[in-house]
Amino acid sequence: MANSYKKLFEHAKIKNMSLRNRMVMSPMGTFSENHDGFPSSNQVEYYRARARGGVGMVLVEAQYVTNKTDPWIGYITTADTDEQMKGWAMIIEAIHAEGAKACLQLGCGLGRNAFPFSDDQMVSASEVPSFYFPDRLCRAFTVDEIHEIVAAFGRAAARAMVAEADCVEIHAHSGYILDQFMTPAWNKRTDEYGGSFENRMRIVKEIYEAMRAAVGPDTPILMRMAATHDFEGGRTLEESIQIVNYMKELGVDAFDIDVGCYEHKQWICPSIYSGTSCMADYAAAIKKACNVIVLNSGTHTPESAEKALEEGKTDFIMFGRALIADPDLPNKLLEGRREDVRPCLFCNQICVGRLYQNRPISCAVNAQAVHEKEYPIVKTGHPMRVAVVGGGPGGLEAARVAALGGHHVTLYEKSGELGGQLIPASKPAFKHLLAEFVEYEKVQIQKAGVRVVLNHEITPDAPELAEADRIIWATGAVPSLPPIPGIDGAHVVEVTRAHMDPSLIQGDTIVVAGGGLSGCDCALELAMEGKHVTIVEMLDALCPNAILDNRNPLMFRLEEYGVKQLTSTRIVAFQENSVVVEGPDGRQELPADTMIAAFGTKPNNAGVDAVCDKYPTTAVVGDCTGVDQVAKAVRGGFFAAWSLH
Repeated sequence: MANSYKKLFEHAKIKNMSLRNRMVMSPMGTFSENHDGFPSSNQVEYYRARARGGVGMVLVEAQYVTNKTDPWIGYITTADTDEQMKGWAMIIEAIHAEGAKACLQLGCGLGRNAFPFSDDQMVSASEVPSFYFPDRLCRAFTVDEIHEIVAAFGRAAARAMVAEADCVEIHAHSGYILDQFMTPAWNKRTDEYGGSFENRMRIVKEIYEAMRAAVGPDTPILMRMAATHDFEGGRTLEESIQIVNYMKELGVDAFDIDVGCYEHKQWICPSIYSGTSCMADYAAAIKKACNVIVLNSGTHTPESAEKALEEGKTDFIMFGRALIADPDLPNKLLEGRREDVRPCLFCNQICVGRLYQNRPISCAVNAQAVHEKEYPIVKTGHPMRVAVVGGGPGGLEAARVAALGGHHVTLYEKSGELGGQLIPASKPAFKHLLAEFVEYEKVQIQKAGVRVVLNHEITPDAPELAEADRIIWATGAVPSLPPIPGIDGAHVVEVTRAHMDPSLIQGDTIVVAGGGLSGCDCALELAMEGKHVTIVEMLDALCPNAILDNRNPLMFRLEEYGVKQLTSTRIVAFQENSVVVEGPDGRQELPADTMIAAFGTKPNNAGVDAVCDKYPTTAVVGDCTGVDQVAKAVRGGFFAAWSLH
């Protein structure tokens, strides 16, 4: 079977474990287990779907070997019991049934990085500040507690073998508990578990030895760790090379290499601003220096993954969020259906954002993720005529799902192009995946038989609505332009127009009015082109509502490219060659060749009430119900169509 990804589909081994290809699913917490920690049926089906999709191995999300470390994980009463083993066996059998290997990642908690779901004192290698509450000191583990953690890892490894895991992995990355012991920045102990390199590595060494005794000489043991922490005072690449060589000599069979920790947080779930295969060079450095088998995750696309393998940077590619977005990614590539791969946007909106809310995850572009059982798309026995109004992300997804469900779908778009707000949003080079997602949707609705009518505006009185059995209204949003003097001037360009027509940007000195996501993206894009850019924002911070995993890397890129930031500052007036602003330093005039108006958008809800009054079954989705990010539109479109029966 011909495919363009020969390296990805090579047969490969780790020790004596044979894998059908070089693709591995990254371990990612889903928060979908039952309250006692036992796998839910959703969790089992989630892993079954990814194994069925064709990966060589599934690395199951971190399994706690004890519930006696982080205060907030006390609810996991199955930890360190045979009941937990039974749950593992259910997941592993589901993975094996679909032809993939199963690896259990074993961990003992987050320590100082524990989520702030409890007011109890956090625990760490030593008395260091909690990450989320820097004014609170963690307490240090006692030696007896350390011995118990080591013993728990051994028992967990033994239970993993009973559950028929093919291998196990030591969870020692992200600045979590084991990393806190390994790293001088957090390990201030003066006993046998602190101080010298050997003492700081003692707990990991003892854990490895306990696990090896439990699994025997032939079962692979992996270790996940960061090549560098990427903050001043954190672990350097040279120190990580020392650790890898040390653990290699002990007998660790492969190393799962990533980057970063919670400080300077941008690598735990790297965003779209990090570029593709953003951590592959770090894996390559470890592989070259230590001559070990390396697995590497990050922002891999199929193309960048194939290239990383061709260049020998890594031995295995780990797809994480990409498999949340499309569990069938490997099989689609194998079958030569690259256009059918639903691209991950690395947006972190639902897969990461919900973790901060203590909710089970899902996906911005795949509403079925972790809900494979609840939301299967099946052909209806009662097909209806469905009118979808609006060809943005919500309308596209609604049309796709309704057509796959067997309905007769017509999609109306008043402009001459499908994609809505994603068209201008995708213009910065670092947002290219948004354009890829639009192309994916366009291909899918074509294959599903959706009739598309462009350059056709639908009003509440349109006969097309009267002819439909169901209506899905997804007219999106329009730019919001406040009544600031001079905003209609020739040198003021609304941000979506700036994205669509770069010729409108005159000169090299640019002022971006508005420090939300669209304004910051535009500022970064222009700064990357060599422009001198200043952002003016009325609030006291840029993108204040963005999650840390997205905001941090964006702020770092803005700083890297020299974008000036004026916060707590309002626009007074736009003038021919300047912007008058007022802020903490009083009123001032900022020279500008071009001014970008990035004041956000507002719902395009004209006619919504009239349509709903006339056709009460109308479903209204996306930005026309309230402006939000892409997840709201796509997921709203999915559910509006899925609910048609």
